[in-house]
Amino acid sequence: MTLKELIVSLCSLMTVSGCERQASDAVGALIGGAFDEHRVDALGNHLFIKKCGRPNAPKILIDTHFDEIGMMVTGIKEGGFVTVASVGGVDTRILPAGEVILYGKRPVYGVFAAKAPHLMTEADRDKLAPIDQLLIDTGYPKEELEEICPIGTPVGFKPVYREMANGRLSGKAFDNKACAACAVFGVDAVSRRELAGDVYLLLSAFEELGGAGAKVAGFGIRPDYALVIDVTHATVPEVKDIPLSPMGEGVDIAVATITDRRLTRMTEAACRAAGVPYTVSACAGNTGTNANVLGIAADGIPTVLVSLPIKNMHSATEVLALDDARALADAVGAFVKSLEIAEVFGK
Repeated sequence: MTLKELIVSLCSLMTVSGCERQASDAVGALIGGAFDEHRVDALGNHLFIKKCGRPNAPKILIDTHFDEIGMMVTGIKEGGFVTVASVGGVDTRILPAGEVILYGKRPVYGVFAAKAPHLMTEADRDKLAPIDQLLIDTGYPKEELEEICPIGTPVGFKPVYREMANGRLSGKAFDNKACAACAVFGVDAVSRRELAGDVYLLLSAFEELGGAGAKVAGFGIRPDYALVIDVTHATVPEVKDIPLSPMGEGVDIAVATITDRRLTRMTEAACRAAGVPYTVSACAGNTGTNANVLGIAADGIPTVLVSLPIKNMHSATEVLALDDARALADAVGAFVKSLEIAEVFGK
């Protein structure tokens, strides 16, 4: 399987925050063969372990969250319409006429109802309706829909993926399962004898709702050091006053107040030695990632944050550069092979 195929396969899974365990069999079948163990904890974290075969080896944690934004059914109305609430920060600007899947007792296709522009008043055109005022049209009779998709049913964007010009790929849930695919490729490319320690690949739950999964896993694993991988905002022409990461120039390595400065510089050095392209960004406050959580978990875990630039974050058509994805896989491989990092941070 190619990296692109694994990205599409993982991102197509439904893992709206709180539903990560529903994908246990599928994710195990996709990537479990590259690891010695696959565990799922009570919170829905997926942990894949690859042992180096040496006693008392350092524990190297790679965190890439497995949950995605989505919605939850809150009401069912006559005519096959449902109301929903946001799970994890859905941008309502993209929803009208958007395609979704209701993951009930069986999948149900739906579209967000959109008032035709001919029927809108001038005031309507200037308003952005909150998500609880939008309706998803399924076409089902109310009684049948109540049986198939009861209150609380998760709702996700329809998984549609397209390769664009210049090696770009568009689709849903690149935040953050595309990074999970890159991490799998990076770890799998390193033989056991090359590993600097035992690798714990965490596909964490609940990141979009505050990072509870990483917090629980940090206490449970108690790694010697950690690499957090997430997406970051790629440069787009309309945003000029906020520093963004260039797409097509490799990974973004954050120099952040919450992360370990020495581990960050050593990760940069490992990428340079391996020929991995990267840029550096500064983050003086909240990173918006699990780096915030793992840095203060257990006794404090030395953590570095490496990110994949994407466009249209938290939408059904996020865009990444496949060259950047390959660079991220190579960065993971360089990190887990680094004996220099293991010697400094391993206990």
